[in-house]
Amino acid sequence: MRKAQQTRSLVAAWFDFLPPSEMPVAQTIHKTIRATVTELTETIRQGNLLLSMNGEPLLAIAPVRDQVNLLIFNGAEVEARLGPLEGVGRRQRQVAFPSASPVDIARVELVARTSAEVARKQHTHIDHH
Repeated sequence: MRKAQQTRSLVAAWFDFLPPSEMPVAQTIHKTIRATVTELTETIRQGNLLLSMNGEPLLAIAPVRDQVNLLIFNGAEVEARLGPLEGVGRRQRQVAFPSASPVDIARVELVARTSAEVARKQHTHIDHH
């Protein structure tokens, strides 16, 4: 219980320290992800809000100047269903949300839902082997 409270306080403080232009975008992305995939745990890592499933990083909210990036740790695996995403790393991809524009909530929901579905399938596959 104490750990959960500390994490909530840490996440709240993280939002408090965001630049005013990025804060509402990050909050909307966070709220949408939490409503879409309820079983995620969260913490702050490397200045980003990290959301994990079964102890594995799944998504991260990463504010940068004038935009907030949604990092997708299994991005390479979800691109087939979501279409091309930004990034050329082995696995990680991202979707950028400009601070000056309204957040595309349907896009956030789709990314979160798809990423979680792929992670659940991989976790189930690993458990059965």
